[in-house]
Amino acid sequence: MSAQRFTGKVVLITGSSSGIGQATAILFAKGGAKIVITGRSAENVEKTRKMCMAVGAKSSDLHPTVGDVMDDGFLTILVETVIDIRLSRQPNTFGKLDILINNAGTLEVDMSGKEGWEMGVEVMEKSWDSNLRSIMVLTQKAIPHLIKTKGDIVNVSTFLSSGPLGVLSMPYYAVPKAALDQMSRSMAHEFILKGVRLNTVNPGLVRTSFFARLVGDENARKMENYVASKPEYIPLGRVATAEDVGEAILFLADRKVSECIVGQSIIIDGGSRLCCNIDMSDFKEKMSQS
Repeated sequence: MSAQRFTGKVVLITGSSSGIGQATAILFAKGGAKIVITGRSAENVEKTRKMCMAVGAKSSDLHPTVGDVMDDGFLTILVETVIDIRLSRQPNTFGKLDILINNAGTLEVDMSGKEGWEMGVEVMEKSWDSNLRSIMVLTQKAIPHLIKTKGDIVNVSTFLSSGPLGVLSMPYYAVPKAALDQMSRSMAHEFILKGVRLNTVNPGLVRTSFFARLVGDENARKMENYVASKPEYIPLGRVATAEDVGEAILFLADRKVSECIVGQSIIIDGGSRLCCNIDMSDFKEKMSQS
């Protein structure tokens, strides 16, 4: 497979200032792509830009943009400015869009300390906006441009949304992600008739800062090490990295190797879904006993 397989391709990655999005941006940079880097933190967006340049990307091939995907105005800026449909050409705009990676999403918590279905409805509403509505809005804005390039979309969901098992501690995260999976299948059916492919990746536990928001950095690392040591949780024997998920995203974005994959959800969990339902409440109980 060519190291520069994405040369000439323009990729927009939401939430690319950290975690899976950042790792994916770096992998696309290695592949020769032009990349739109987005995030809420200017410092972290700049960090990703420098990391992409460190693996060979040119400054002119990177478009860092700071904003919140829950702001429709920001999503409009992403599409109109970056793709350059305005009358005057802007610096570091690329004139087209080939690949959209809808990665941004949040794990909302109830500041009062409530968990599960005791959390307030406002927490669900915010999670719904972040994990579903923002993706729908951005995709609607981007699809006319992706049709022109016969492009590809990869949505980032979660393994918590798949299968018949319930999620005890994070239902407000799993529910909109399950809706995202169904929306993705519906979109994939419609879009492929117009030449645009759409697929979804559903990561399990990934070694990023995502869960640290709930339990803190130290407890997150303990949790990852504990789970990795238990084959009844992860048969593979290790927690996935952001790069593992990024490689799957690049696979689905590359028509030369995945053209016939359309409307699918690829679970990346080291085999967890084969044997159990990993849940935060279970971790807290077992780790307190260890």
